[in-house]
Amino acid sequence: MGRLGRRVTAGALLAASIVLGLGLAAGAVRLLPWLLAPEVPLEVALPFARALGALATEAALLIGMPIGAALALASFVERGEARALFALGASPARLVLGLAPPMLLLGVVAGACSLGWGSSADVPGRFAVDLLEQGRASCARATAPKSAEVPLVGVTWLCFPGQPPRVAGALPGLHGSAWFTARDFVPSDDLREASFADLRVFTKKLDDQHVLELSVKTASVRGLPGWGRSAKLPFATRSALSLCTAVLLALASAFVVLSLGLARRAAALVAGGLPAVAAFVTLSRIDGSALSAGAYFLVPVVGLAVLGLASAATSVDLGAFRRRLGRR
Repeated sequence: MGRLGRRVTAGALLAASIVLGLGLAAGAVRLLPWLLAPEVPLEVALPFARALGALATEAALLIGMPIGAALALASFVERGEARALFALGASPARLVLGLAPPMLLLGVVAGACSLGWGSSADVPGRFAVDLLEQGRASCARATAPKSAEVPLVGVTWLCFPGQPPRVAGALPGLHGSAWFTARDFVPSDDLREASFADLRVFTKKLDDQHVLELSVKTASVRGLPGWGRSAKLPFATRSALSLCTAVLLALASAFVVLSLGLARRAAALVAGGLPAVAAFVTLSRIDGSALSAGAYFLVPVVGLAVLGLASAATSVDLGAFRRRLGRR
C-alpha cells in the first residue's frame, strides 16, 4: 500500500469511526429508557441493542467511507501533491485504481464487523420472537412473582417461581376492553398472524352484567397489524450490497475530487457525502416499500447519479470562478 493509499484508508477509517460513534450514541439514547426501566429485563434490551449496532455499522460503512476518501484526497490536492503526480504522467483514473485494493480491504473488514453483530431485525417477526424468548428466559431467575415487559411487542411475561411463565397482553383493536394470557406466543415473520398455546381471553363486563371468558388449547389469530420494516434481502446479502456500494462510491468520489482538483473541504464533503447519504436513504426507503428485492440495485445507481449531478454542479461553479479570476 503506497503513501496515498495509506492516507485515504486512514481518512476513510476516521470518517467511518465518527459516523459509527454518532450512530451508537443515537442508539444508546433510544435504548436508555429500556435499560433504566425496572420492568424491562436486561435480556430483552440486548436484541434491540444488536439491531441498533448493526444499523450504525451499516451507516458507518455506507456514509463514512466515501466522505473520508473524498476529504483525504482534497487534502492531497490542496498540498499540490496531486498536481506533481499529474506532471509525472499519472492520471486520476490510475491513482484511483491504485486505491481500490485498500478500499476493498477496509470495506470487507467493516462488513465483517456488521455481520458480527448478528441481527434478526430485518424480519420483524423473528426480532419479536427474539425479544419474547429473552423475556421468558428472565423468568427463570424469579424468586417471587414478577412481570417482565417486552417493549415493541406490547406483551408482558408473568413469572411465578416453580411454575411456567405466561405471556399476557391486551387484544389489539378493542381499546383495552379485552386481555389474553397464554403459555406460548409465536408471531409470524410479518407479525400479522400469531399462534398461541393454552390461550385464555377475558373481557370487561359487556352490559354491566356479563363477562366473556374463553379458554382453548391452541389458537391462531390472523389479520393483526404489522409493525417495523421488513428487509427483502438476507442480512449477509444486505451487508455485501452495502460493502460494494460504499467501495464504489468511495472510488467514484475520489475520482471526482482528483479530476476536478477539488481542494476545498466543503466541495469534497459534497462530492463524498451527498451520494453516500442518497444511497443510504434509498436503501432505507426500499426496506419500507412494497418494491421487490430487485429494487435494491437502485442503491448504487442513485448514489452514482447524485455524484454525477454534484460533480456537474461543482465543475460549473469552478468554471465560473476561474473565468471571473481571468477577467481580473
